[in-house]
Amino acid sequence: MLDIEDFDAVYRGLNYNEGLVQEIQSYRTALGGRTYFERLLVLLQIKGSKLYPPKSPQQLQDLHQRIISAETTLHNKHCLVFYLLKDLSPQHHDTTELSEAFAKDVHLEKRFWTFVEGLWFLDHLQFSTAVGHLTHPSIIPTFPDEIMHTLLTGGDKLSSLGMGGGPKDDVLALAYYNCVKPPLEDEKTRVEFAKYLAGRNVTDMYDWIHSRPEFEQKPLLEILIEETLDHNAWADRSEHDVYTRDAKAYELVSLPFSEEEEEFIEKFLTEGRGRTFPNAQDLVMMRRIATGKLADVASDVATRGRRLDGVNWDVLKDGVKRGLGPRKDEKDFVV
Repeated sequence: MLDIEDFDAVYRGLNYNEGLVQEIQSYRTALGGRTYFERLLVLLQIKGSKLYPPKSPQQLQDLHQRIISAETTLHNKHCLVFYLLKDLSPQHHDTTELSEAFAKDVHLEKRFWTFVEGLWFLDHLQFSTAVGHLTHPSIIPTFPDEIMHTLLTGGDKLSSLGMGGGPKDDVLALAYYNCVKPPLEDEKTRVEFAKYLAGRNVTDMYDWIHSRPEFEQKPLLEILIEETLDHNAWADRSEHDVYTRDAKAYELVSLPFSEEEEEFIEKFLTEGRGRTFPNAQDLVMMRRIATGKLADVASDVATRGRRLDGVNWDVLKDGVKRGLGPRKDEKDFVV
């Protein structure tokens, strides 16, 4: 078994050259200023994040020394060294990758091997490969919310480096969520996931909202409405040919809201921030019609003079008034 305290035997004279250092630094910047390797160091209480990536042979030796002298388990030390060797493997020309040879030499369990490789691919913005590793059933989820946020914002990270994503990158966040079930305790991550899910499927988003704690549900409903109605939420997206904004709006109208949700949403769209969204009043009117609140339809003044897809609300309201007759004045009249 390889002695990891033998620095020369582990690294075989390899070091981080200037190109590799710059590459890692650019990835780190895209990731928001911290790699997942650095997160591991913090998690294991190893003060070495300022040494990564090591800019000189001495810094690599210092980082290695901090790892092997840390008060943590041997397999944790093996994982960290394995990651560093993964960085250096392209410089080592052999039939077996340097990091793989090390993992076999120290008998690193496959689940740890898989997990660290997943983080390495994530740090190098290879999201599809990373998710394939990080969703393996043998892995105990670590940094689940952080990983989810990275996947949700992955397209922006790639764009910042002038890189393009794969054709299926859009499903990676959902695949990770379904396999790992991250808690989404971090509000920033939860909001990003809610926006992502609302953009994919309005009904699925509504069902997911009900799986969340009660105190989260109303803010998430606001996100669902905003992502469906607000033009600003669509500014940076190309509208899908099949699942258009209009289709999502009609799907939103048809959702089985509870009475409490109905009241909250109508207030949000008529008195709250949602009143500034395009078609907010139209949505309120359509919900009233869909739920049989015809007296409210007849007495509405907010949609005066408005049209929606060829429908003149004034004509429709006049028809409702005539149909209701004296019942139009019954405040709580519902069909």
